Formats: sequence, structure tokens, C-alpha cells
Amino acid sequence: MSGSRANALRGATDARSLAAERRARQALAELDRRGVPISFQAVATGAGVSRAFLYAHPQLRATIEQLRDQHQHIPSRLPAHERASGESLRARLRGTLEENKRLRAENAQLRDELALAHGEVRELKLAGRHEGAK
Repeated sequence: MSGSRANALRGATDARSLAAERRARQALAELDRRGVPISFQAVATGAGVSRAFLYAHPQLRATIEQLRDQHQHIPSRLPAHERASGESLRARLRGTLEENKRLRAENAQLRDELALAHGEVRELKLAGRHEGAK
């Protein structure tokens, strides 16, 4: 086989492989978007590729395994792009804790003000009784 023909065949093989990989990624994204359980079989069927093809591509395999595991642990079946990341959850928790701290301080201040107001009312009542007794 001549060199140019071998190069052409290699190029065609690479193009088919890239197209299959692109279809697999699209099928994976569509399954995830719909909240369908992720499996190698589901992705292979959706992309029109073999499961062996998916297992042979480390990045595809890792993505499928990751999404499959996430779907097993998340009952709502939200797509990955709609799920809160760990960092966003930590940021929300920090914000909530800061708001809680602020509200506790505000409550303490309001309790102190209320105690002072009750004391003033009591003093006014006592002063009114003394005025009435004279």
C-alpha cells in the first residue's frame, strides 16, 4: 500500500473516531439533560457506537462513570449543569452562617432594648403610684 493511501486511510479512521466520540458526548449530554440514568449501554445506543468504543476512550469512560455515580446518589435526577457544585454549596452555607450570626446579634440587641423598655415602664408605673398617693 502506498504511503499516501495509508495516510488517507488513517485520516478517514481518525475522522470516524472523532465523529463517534462527538456523538457519544452528545448522547451523554442528552441523557444527562433529560435526567435519564447514565450507563455505558444507554450512551452506546444513543450515539450508535459500541460499548467497547466507550470503554476504550479514557475521558469518555471517566465522564460516564462519574455521571452514572452522581445519578445513583442524587434522587432528583437533575442534569449535571443544574446541580450545585461543592464550592457553591459551601458558599451558600457560609452565607447562611453569617446571616444566622447577624440575626443572633440583632436578637440580643433587641432583647436588651426590650428589657430597658420594660424597666422604664415599671419605673413610670411606680412613679405614677407615688404621685397618686400624695
